[in-house]
Amino acid sequence: MTSGTTASIFDLDGVLTRQDTMASLVGTRLRTHPRRIPVVLLPFVAASLARVDGALRPAMHRTVVARALRGMTAEEYEEQALLTGRAMAGGATVVTQAVDRCRRALAQGPTVVATASESTLARAFLDGVGLQGVPLAASHLTFTPRGPLLTTHNIGAAKIDAVRAQGISPEHASFYTDSASDTPLARVARRTIAVNATRGSLKRLTAVARSITEVRWN
Repeated sequence: MTSGTTASIFDLDGVLTRQDTMASLVGTRLRTHPRRIPVVLLPFVAASLARVDGALRPAMHRTVVARALRGMTAEEYEEQALLTGRAMAGGATVVTQAVDRCRRALAQGPTVVATASESTLARAFLDGVGLQGVPLAASHLTFTPRGPLLTTHNIGAAKIDAVRAQGISPEHASFYTDSASDTPLARVARRTIAVNATRGSLKRLTAVARSITEVRWN
């Protein structure tokens, strides 16, 4: 990508959908395997109390995922990820204005969805809302005899490297996000668009962004 090209980077959870895709999948798993609920309670509470832009919250999220999905095979996980992603794509929590903006951005120049969500799940959602052509930088699971582990977690500063690996320079990109966990990428992006951000996240993003615009989309 040349320095004069304006690219677009979109977060997924909180931007293209109001729901958390991975939390939705984990919730489904716990409803069908309620005996796993006690082992995820402590890391879940720790994650809820931790700073959005700190290291503890994503570490606790990885623990929740590992404990909730313990025992799942790769085939079982893929089936559940596809079902969850497609169901969310057909639900009322899709942010249609953000999806439309992403579709237009893809037609106009380099565009990527950069998300902490897992790749199969995220891809199923994006395909379901008509964004089949958009490149994806996402987290990845490793499947062990005990179950899946979130070993590549595309969150925080890791998103910068993931975006660059897609051939996009964030310094020349517009970045759409809702979360203070994305402050590393907001710090380097040409401009940041805060989509339906909470007051706390907006404050943290504003403190680091080179340029920021707040939008409220349906």
